[in-house]
Amino acid sequence: MNEAEERLDVLDEQGVPTGEVKARALVHRDGDWHRSFHLWIVRERRYVLLQRRSKDKDLEADKVDVSVGGHFRTGETLLDVVREVEEELGVVVTPGDLEYLDTYKAERSYPDATDREFQETYVMFDDRPLEHYSPNYREVYVLYEVPIDRAIDLYRDGAPVAAAGWDAYARRNNALLIAADLIEQAREDVAKRLEHLRRWTETREAEPSESS
Repeated sequence: MNEAEERLDVLDEQGVPTGEVKARALVHRDGDWHRSFHLWIVRERRYVLLQRRSKDKDLEADKVDVSVGGHFRTGETLLDVVREVEEELGVVVTPGDLEYLDTYKAERSYPDATDREFQETYVMFDDRPLEHYSPNYREVYVLYEVPIDRAIDLYRDGAPVAAAGWDAYARRNNALLIAADLIEQAREDVAKRLEHLRRWTETREAEPSESS
């Protein structure tokens, strides 16, 4: 099944399932509310991973985005949707590896689609180096590592940031990320999510890193 044919549960404006199930392409065409999964991966409690979306994506191709993003297919739970991490980055995780951050209501408009999501957002602390990930070229072209503070500046003010990168062909692919790399409609929302992530990370009880 390709992405356009994925079956999604349609929600109302309060996030309650309506009982209707539609193909993803039709959900986007009709502007239906639906559930999505967002995961921020944090290294050493101060770096955040950002992905460059594949050039083949139906929306916002080749743009920089959250570490992992995907949709809850019809009837899926967190236990099911964590498959997105393996599908996009080649890393197997379980719900126990993740911590809930928040759920955010997001809406973006395009010439032929309206994307309305309840973005269920999670955090994972993972200190493995970039080269231990295996991005799937159909989903993610490059995985970048950026200090959280600099990521906030990039999204909020468009301040360029040098990013270490590892691509889908197992190559170093460093870049200078600029405002034009971002999903323009999401910049304000993502800046707020990253600020929340920074506060949450700073106040969270410290745990030993994998290397300790």
